[in-house]
Amino acid sequence: MASRRRRDREIRESEILEAAFEEFAARGFAATRLEDVARRAGVAKGLPSFYFESKEALFKAVLRRLVLPDWDVLDAQFDGSDRPTVSLLRGLITVVYERLVGNPRAHQLLRLLIAEGPRFPELTEFYHAELIARAIALLRRLLARGMERGDIRPGLILDYPQTIMAPALMAVLWQLLFAEHHPLDLARFFEAHLDLVVNGVSERPHPAEV
Repeated sequence: MASRRRRDREIRESEILEAAFEEFAARGFAATRLEDVARRAGVAKGLPSFYFESKEALFKAVLRRLVLPDWDVLDAQFDGSDRPTVSLLRGLITVVYERLVGNPRAHQLLRLLIAEGPRFPELTEFYHAELIARAIALLRRLLARGMERGDIRPGLILDYPQTIMAPALMAVLWQLLFAEHHPLDLARFFEAHLDLVVNGVSERPHPAEV
């Protein structure tokens, strides 16, 4: 019985999060009301408030469920791996493309943050802490590892590892602003991104496929 109640709760939470995404995407953060989320999810009016203490908490949960990578899993995979550093960088960039660049939901939420972030700095700070800062920290660890192993050349990239992901952000902005009339071939762009990174940081240039 307890396991069934737990499954029922998980299902209702998922329904609420799906409905919340649709409301946030359609109305923006400021205009979204929890009662509208409940109506769209087909649940009791007060149920979103029961599961999530505030609209901000609900938005953060949407980001975690629909956009953010599972950093703990990635940390464990990379810590226990003996693969070449460029191979691990390729894996991380692949995750970013799967979760962010090629994910239309991520585009909608980023559009919301750009439009309303100045009014709700807590949301942008959360996004930075949960995505940007975690990605930078992981990149810095991978680059330091590569320099110690001798497969990544020393350089300023260790001070600004976010430059490795700059093409991915450019691809997201392109999708938001220009894709309708000037579509981007994401598969080829992804390979170009990998080629740029791998041959930019490697001690010896080699193909992006590793």
